[in-house]
Order: sequence, then structure tokens, then C-alpha cells
Amino acid sequence: MPELDMTQTARLPNPDALSREAAPAAAFFVPLAVLGLLLPSYSLLAVNQHLLLAVNVLALNFCLGLGGQASLAQGAFCGMGAYLSTLTVSAWPEGAAILLPIIVAVVFVTGALISYPMEALGEGFLAMATLGISLIFTNVVHSLPELTGGGEGMVLHEPIALPIIGALQGDRLHYFLLLALLAVGVYLYVCMRGSRLGRALMACREDSLAAAACGVSRPRVRAMAFGLGAALSAVAGALYAHYAGFISPNQFDLHLSLKALLFLVIGGPGRLYPPLLAVLLLETALSEAQILGEARTLAHGLLLAAALLFDPERRLPGLESLVPRTLRRRIS
Repeated sequence: MPELDMTQTARLPNPDALSREAAPAAAFFVPLAVLGLLLPSYSLLAVNQHLLLAVNVLALNFCLGLGGQASLAQGAFCGMGAYLSTLTVSAWPEGAAILLPIIVAVVFVTGALISYPMEALGEGFLAMATLGISLIFTNVVHSLPELTGGGEGMVLHEPIALPIIGALQGDRLHYFLLLALLAVGVYLYVCMRGSRLGRALMACREDSLAAAACGVSRPRVRAMAFGLGAALSAVAGALYAHYAGFISPNQFDLHLSLKALLFLVIGGPGRLYPPLLAVLLLETALSEAQILGEARTLAHGLLLAAALLFDPERRLPGLESLVPRTLRRRIS
């Protein structure tokens, strides 16, 4: 049986399929664009952090939602983009337009190279490998204080400057940049989901043996999806680093990866807008509830438990076994 031709898998879906996504996209992005115009600039600081998390949730959806790959390395990929951009753009500010695509390509290849060999080892190894990547990344940053600032972090003095546009500065401008990045990610997700590559990924997610019998190379198609997710997180990290003006390893540690996984599970892997709405609405609500303090972590856990209890099979295949059968029957 010949393998699936990867050049054909990249073909765009039917224009009718894209037009069907226009209304949900408008319902999601137009209110956010209006909100960005109406909110005062100082209040966009917190919203931009939520948008950064939303981009990482969408990036994880490429891996888990389409290909069924559990990853705990989105924070590390986001941090790679942030640190590589900081180190290179600071050394050559005029070359941001050249350096950023190179950084994205490097992180894409890194993600694909991590995914490809792990597929040969079987299910579960990729999640463990990505957990190791996340821990290794933060340890490398800590162990190179002369280069990365170590645990003290780094202060950035150079904003990203692009030809014709100039320096990218300001809360509102970065709000719309992150929103535009989210829109580009949504477009890529819709295109991939409706393409042969997307169908091959979903076939691997549902039944890898049947997909292999149809000529689908699971390591190759999953490596491409994993690389795309890593690259999207890297772009978000690069943008956010130059916007915030300060980066530290704590911003991109396992906590960021777990929060991305949390909101993707709450919204539903494979669904497009519910996970993004979950990030923006729940994170905004929790950030306003300062009275909760550290109990907000408990709130995250309760939200995850509620999501798994009320809809275990659609949230994350395999986790339904963690819910007692008697309790599932009561809920249903």
C-alpha cells in the first residue's frame, strides 16, 4: 500500500467549507476587535496575557485536537520563541523581519523532530517526552545565566521593528497583533481540518491501525501537526517577549503548558472556538476574583473536573475511565 502523498495533503479544502466558517469566525473575532478599540489601553495588559494563552491553546489543538497527541511542551516552545527572538533581535534589531521567520522555522523543525521518533515508541511516550522537554528547557535557561539571565530573567530594550511599519510598541497594537495571530492560527486550523492532511490526522487519532492500512504514515503527518503547533507557540512567545519587555523561565514553565491543556480539555479537543472562549472568559473572570488568591488554582481543578464529569468522552478520549461509571450514569 503506497503512503499518503504529503504534497497532496497540503491542498486547501473546498471554498464552500471555508465560507461555512465565516459566520462563526465573524461572531468570535468582531466582538474582540470592537473590545480592543473600546477598552482603555492600560486594561489591555491583562487581556493580552489571556490572548497569549489562547494562542497556545490553539497551538495545542493542532496536536491533540487533530492528531490525538498529548503535549506538555507548549510553554517550552513559546519560551523558545521568546528567548531566541530576544537574543537574536537584540543583537541585530534591523534584521527582525529575517530573524523571526528563521526562529519559527527552527522551532517547527524542533517540534517535528521531537514528535517523529516518539511515534515509533507507541502511545504515551510523546507526552512523557514533552514533559521532559519542558523541564529541560527551564533548566537550560537557569543554567546559562550569562546568556539568558538565569532565574532573574532578561530585560528587553529593543522592540520588534519591521520595514515600513516601524517599531511595534503599545498595548493596543500588541492586542491586535496577538488577535491577528489567533485569526491566522484559526484559518490554518480550518484549512488543515478540511484537507487530506487533517483527515489523515483524525484517522490516526481514531484508529491508527486502520489509518496505516490506508497508507497514512502516522509519524509523518503527526510530526507536521506537532511542528505547526510548536511554531505557532513560538510566534506568540516572540511577540509577547518584546511587548512585555521582560522574560524569565517562570513565564514559560510547565504551568503554562498545563493551563493550555486545561482549557483545551474544558473546551473540548478538536473543537475550534469553545476552548478559546473558555480561556478568554474564565481567565478574565478568575483574574478579577483577586479575593480567591492561591485558591484560583483550586478553581482551575474544579473546572477541569466538572468538564470531565459532564462530558468525559468528548473532552479527552481515554479520560472517561477515570470517572466512576455510577457517577457517569447519574449525570447522563
